[in-house]
Amino acid sequence: MEGPAARIDHAGTITSLDGGWRLEWGVGCDDRWRIAHEERAVRQDRVDDTPVSETWLRVPGGDVIQRVAACNDGSGRALVIEFENASPAAVVLAVAGRVAGSVEASADGIKIDGSAWMRGSRPAGGVVAVEGDPWPVIVAAPDADSFGVDADSVGTGLLLAVPHRQAVNVMVRLEGELPSVIVEPLDVAAGWRGVTASALQIDVPDTELVTAWRRVICDLVLAAGSTAPIAAGEAAWWLDVAGLHREADRARVTVVAAALDHVLTDEVAAVALRALASRELRTGEPSGLDELAGPLAAAAGASLDQGTANLVAAALEPHRPKAAADARRLAETLRITDWTAATRVADGAARVIELIVDDSGPDGPVALLPEIPDAWLGQPVDVRGLVTQAGTISFSVRWHGDRPAVLWERTGGPAGQATEISFPGLDPSWSSGELSGEALLAAPSKA
Repeated sequence: MEGPAARIDHAGTITSLDGGWRLEWGVGCDDRWRIAHEERAVRQDRVDDTPVSETWLRVPGGDVIQRVAACNDGSGRALVIEFENASPAAVVLAVAGRVAGSVEASADGIKIDGSAWMRGSRPAGGVVAVEGDPWPVIVAAPDADSFGVDADSVGTGLLLAVPHRQAVNVMVRLEGELPSVIVEPLDVAAGWRGVTASALQIDVPDTELVTAWRRVICDLVLAAGSTAPIAAGEAAWWLDVAGLHREADRARVTVVAAALDHVLTDEVAAVALRALASRELRTGEPSGLDELAGPLAAAAGASLDQGTANLVAAALEPHRPKAAADARRLAETLRITDWTAATRVADGAARVIELIVDDSGPDGPVALLPEIPDAWLGQPVDVRGLVTQAGTISFSVRWHGDRPAVLWERTGGPAGQATEISFPGLDPSWSSGELSGEALLAAPSKA
């Protein structure tokens, strides 16, 4: 998976990350044209909580559904946009682009500066390339003549007839060459499900939280491919927690490259320390922290927090005890206590995980369900594949009347380290150092 490709709004309008182009869409019906960003009868969701967007535009007797995904065939990366006519009548589908440069338009697609940019899955019945707003020309139903326009702001358009209960696809180049084979957005969504199938699974009595985590884990994988070191570095931490270490390593490549290129800001340096320490603490594999800890800590300066410094100390302790001691002494001098997420995705992950586990203390017990909402009392909880500093933990909660029964299993973790687990949100007095087991806890008191 790669980083974010573009932005999409509530109506399915797509804008490139650099603002260089924008795509709009509309549907010509028997009664009138419906331009999605001008209509109120539009709703949007994600396909199976993946980064595949689905936007529904109401038309007489049904809907036209836009699905958007990013794909890569090795020679180029593109958006694939599917339009399904889920209505009883044929419609005309229009995809309008706002671009700059030398534009050539024909039934075979649209080129920018001589390179293929947008192409339909079949020849277009009409094309547009005008200076300014393309929609007045689109509504006039142009033919598919070949022509070109060279301007600072070119309005383009492809018009495709879509019979009832059928679909058409449009591909838009992001980088490289347009892929030769169109991949269906639903197939891209299935690929995302495959990537995240082995990730941390959370099943709690809060459907919004469960959905939020399913979406966040995909967004973290997407952020791992970002060229922005902060976005990638923060994603690495949470991907390790979720057990997707290979994806986290992709993110760490960006962070380490920033360090080696000496382009670090203080905030990036602090994120880099957390990302590298995470690999050591949660996978037991070397990350380069030995060599980079000192320079990164110096570069982080006032942005370094006590929590990150202590994590670095814990990661260094097994093989660099002197450096670990230095990191702990540094932590005592810092004014900032805890790291605050800089990106929306990392903040979303933190909000979910903080309800499931607290293993921030390097020497303390792993606190599972540190605080439990009253609405969860009496309801089952299942968590699978939670990667902590003490190893990978799976656990369940079932109820015997008002008393919770917990079942747990812990694998991996630092060799020879005895770590206790606890459930303070259920029974603050209970803990266990066993790798697996079950226990009937005391009835929790309601807040």
